[in-house]
Amino acid sequence: MTVRRDPRRPGRPWIIDITYKDTRTGQKKRYFRNALLQTADGARKEERRLLATIAEKGYLPDQAPEGEHTPPKPEMTFCEAVELYKTTLAQKLKPSTHIGYMKNVDAYLLPRFGSWPLSKIDRAAVTAFDLELAREELSASTRNNIVIPLRTIIGNAVELGHHDKKPDFPKLNRVKSKVYEPPSPELIDAVVAAADPHVRVAIGLAAYAGLRAGEVRGLRWLDVNLDSDMLIVRQTITHGEVVAPKSGHERGIPIAPVLKELLVEASKKQHKPTDPVAPSRKGTPWTESGLRGAFKRALERAQVPATRLHGLRHFFITECFKGGASAPTVQQLAGHLHLSVTQRYAHTNDNLKKEAVKVFTRRSA
Repeated sequence: MTVRRDPRRPGRPWIIDITYKDTRTGQKKRYFRNALLQTADGARKEERRLLATIAEKGYLPDQAPEGEHTPPKPEMTFCEAVELYKTTLAQKLKPSTHIGYMKNVDAYLLPRFGSWPLSKIDRAAVTAFDLELAREELSASTRNNIVIPLRTIIGNAVELGHHDKKPDFPKLNRVKSKVYEPPSPELIDAVVAAADPHVRVAIGLAAYAGLRAGEVRGLRWLDVNLDSDMLIVRQTITHGEVVAPKSGHERGIPIAPVLKELLVEASKKQHKPTDPVAPSRKGTPWTESGLRGAFKRALERAQVPATRLHGLRHFFITECFKGGASAPTVQQLAGHLHLSVTQRYAHTNDNLKKEAVKVFTRRSA
């Protein structure tokens, strides 16, 4: 088989492996390279072009006989590597990840490295670039988010055979762990009361079930069972595209009594199983900006301090800890892939920590 995937290499790239006889020398030649376009159809089309060239000329022009010099191919630039990434690796990433990458590529990476050959983007160049970003007072996490697409795009070019090896990139900046300060229960109650009726369910799903904004947009009535008081997070909607939840897995969440009241009221409106549970005023899933704007208006009506929509998810997680749930249980409810992410929220309840260490006072007494 001349076109196949290579299971021995990371990413299992499509490769073209053609053995033929060079009519100029009579020697057996082997063409063994990654396909330019990493799809089955693209690789087979490229194979057909190569076989047609061999049939016509008796050899492949870029494979010169021994002793004959051929000029080296021009080195791929970062701009070309970005285009390669868009047609290959980008297709495998979640839309939110790709969109986040491209924002930083367009804003920072292409203006700086667009015309650079990949071999020039080395450890020294990336270190100098990071120092410039630091002088612009960008945080460590923001600078990491700018550099990560650079590493990914060059790594993709290496994996597909368009560059010799990955540069010896410097380590990413160390980011200090954050202590989350979630909204108070009183703030949540005030915002729910002040929100428009069609917005309350969206706020309730974020605050009382811990759903991410994309999961709120993606929840359908077929995912909600009011008889068993359970909802299943099966999908998320990001920039209009339906994809799997961030963790990659479905998860079940018990419906809290306060959330059930909102869902029962919303269920009275005529709906189909595939309709969104928390739709916009038009009855369609929210857009990113639409949901943020509706939440902001509810905050303003409630006359409470501003907070992010994602802060409602922080509220849910910290309240679960206050209720005595273990970290693995909260991890499952929140849909965190790693327990270390969940444990960041365990710091937030100082009162519980104070109660925990009182045991030493009793012992000394």
